[in-house]
Amino acid sequence: MLSALGVTALSFLLLESSWLWGCIFLLIVLKIISLRDFNALMMICLIILLFGSRYYFWAKNQTTLQALDQVELKDQHFLMYSDETKIQGNLLQAKVLWLEKKRKLVLYYRLKSQTEKRSLQQNKTSQILVGEGKLQKVNPPTNENEFNWQRFYQAQNIALTFFVVRWHQVETRQLSPSEHLAIFLHDLRTSFSQHLQSYPTPLNFYGESLLLGVKEVGFSATLTELNKLGLIYLFSLSGMHVFYFVKALRWCFMHLYFPRELTDLVLLFLLPCYAILGGAVPSLIRAILMCWLALGIRLLFRKKADGAGIWAIVLLLEIFITPAMFQTLGTQLSYLLTLIILLSSSHTNWWFNVKLNLYSLPLVLYHTFSWNIWTLLFSNLATWVFEIIILPVTLLGCFIPGIQSVASYFLNGISVGLHLLAKLPGNIVFGKPPLLIVFIWLGLTIALEIVANKKKLLWFLALSYFLVFMWIHYPLGSEIVYFDIGQGDCTLIRDRFNRRIIMIDTGGKVHFKQANWQRRKEKTTGETIVANYLLSKGIARIDQLYLTHQDADHVGNFASLSQIIKIKQLIVPLGMEKLPSFKHRLALSKVLRKDVLPVTDKIQPTDPNLKLLHPFSKGQGTNKDSLVLWLNFQGISCIFTGDLDRQGELAVLKKYPWLKADIFKTGHHGSKTASDPRFVHALSPRIAIISAGRHNRYGHPDQETLATLKKERIKYYLTAKVGIIKIKEFFQKKSIQYYINP
Repeated sequence: MLSALGVTALSFLLLESSWLWGCIFLLIVLKIISLRDFNALMMICLIILLFGSRYYFWAKNQTTLQALDQVELKDQHFLMYSDETKIQGNLLQAKVLWLEKKRKLVLYYRLKSQTEKRSLQQNKTSQILVGEGKLQKVNPPTNENEFNWQRFYQAQNIALTFFVVRWHQVETRQLSPSEHLAIFLHDLRTSFSQHLQSYPTPLNFYGESLLLGVKEVGFSATLTELNKLGLIYLFSLSGMHVFYFVKALRWCFMHLYFPRELTDLVLLFLLPCYAILGGAVPSLIRAILMCWLALGIRLLFRKKADGAGIWAIVLLLEIFITPAMFQTLGTQLSYLLTLIILLSSSHTNWWFNVKLNLYSLPLVLYHTFSWNIWTLLFSNLATWVFEIIILPVTLLGCFIPGIQSVASYFLNGISVGLHLLAKLPGNIVFGKPPLLIVFIWLGLTIALEIVANKKKLLWFLALSYFLVFMWIHYPLGSEIVYFDIGQGDCTLIRDRFNRRIIMIDTGGKVHFKQANWQRRKEKTTGETIVANYLLSKGIARIDQLYLTHQDADHVGNFASLSQIIKIKQLIVPLGMEKLPSFKHRLALSKVLRKDVLPVTDKIQPTDPNLKLLHPFSKGQGTNKDSLVLWLNFQGISCIFTGDLDRQGELAVLKKYPWLKADIFKTGHHGSKTASDPRFVHALSPRIAIISAGRHNRYGHPDQETLATLKKERIKYYLTAKVGIIKIKEFFQKKSIQYYINP
């Protein structure tokens, strides 16, 4: 057990390079030394040394891959598994095996025609493709608390992506027996998935999710509701259905008069096959390996295995194969809660239910930033419903002919109940606690197992949660945040204690005209970047959202952001509120028409530190009608000009000749159509912020703009190079921070 915990701490230490993980690893080492058992000490040291070597070479390989920019490759062979290929709109995405390097990677291909799309959708078998294109790394996040795709794929031993330019299928290629077996199992999974899709809804969704690990789009609402209610750990412990699988097979073999030893041998063969059929997610592999080892030990040594010991062995096996596997919440919950269950003497009393929630809560808050007050009340009932109704009904409905409609009826009732419960008020946006606090909470929860006076410690634990909540929600400092939103603009302004939350633009993606078959549904950067940051800081509302003009790269995320964050007032340039494109976005949002305020410079904000300088009159929401805002931020003057052109900048300067700014948000992403040299000279800024996308098609920022800044000796920061940029103030001390070292 100690060796498993030590290896886990070591993996986090090498991945995160955190002093905190170093301290935890040191504490575990000191505990090992204190055992004074020479044989055990030597064994644990050898295990840690072995895994340390594994991590060193793995991390060295990752560093090499992360230094990779783009490499052109030709005539490369990829084994594309049928069940790991997804087509959304005109984009094909697949997890493939790169046969030349025997390495997994994510492959992307932009479909050329609807005929090609239909052909690929109809193909339900794995295939070998020869392609040429660009090989590159999976990029790390560039915003604080943005979803980390790099870590997500590292947890699956994937570090590279391949963007296909052209390809063709090949019929022959020398494959190993294990690769042929993998192809057979992946294609069997695809066939079973197709079979389940023919079942009535929601049986098809539950069947695919629980039996195959497939999260269909139609099931995302149910998973979201489970997450809101804090019950997502039920699916993290989805290895429970392995127990039902083994029990059902034992029942079948018993009635066929199979000897117990023969049954165990058959299960030893079938369980690894089911790991692939079930999607090979860590929680499923954990459950299967634990069951497999327990069966093997019983067959070889004729005795019952120790559950905690098997847990430790399985953890070591999995983490040796996939050193970054603990980067996901699902894996963390799966291993943590399984260990709690194994070490608990009783699984039925109220304290056990409270204990599971207390252990999972710090991790849930750290990853999702919110908690539902109904979790404690419903989790015990939900666990019972999951074990007694959802799992058995799903299994029976999927495997016994003629009862699919009845099973679907029961599961639909469960889904309706979850939907109603998720609508109850009670979801608390807590914010992201520091990692040190997470460990303190886990330590206090462990202490609850030991101390006699649990009531007093529970009150202390509750007080600590309250104090951290207040500390997150009422910060002592102020900040301006310039998000790295790609080719777009989005800026957050918040005062100390979160008294005022203002946002200027939301960013968004410019969508060129597409046919229906080319369109795909995906989360916006408003959800994955902006909302994530706000929620992590305990922010659930925006007091005023200023949309500078109609362009999608400034307002495209507005509707999706409003579904997560409450927007009290929406301010737009006069005339923009009548545009069909704006009305369409407003209809998709949660903002009411009465909360939209069209303005010119004749209508000033109620905030004395904020001045509206433009537009002067009614317009059409175009670049030349952009809102121009001047802000006094704790004695620092800042200006935001949207995409206002040079003519507009000079008009603003003429009307407000006093205009100065310490921080200048360059207009139109650094385009030469803005940032007139006379305007920049008059402002005399110390710092310029340029928000532009990496490798954008417009060539922003323009060299002419950079030359203007250089001539005026203005230091500039580019979001495409340094990521998210923050201007922070803490008790009159001001600083600038960025996410990536340039």
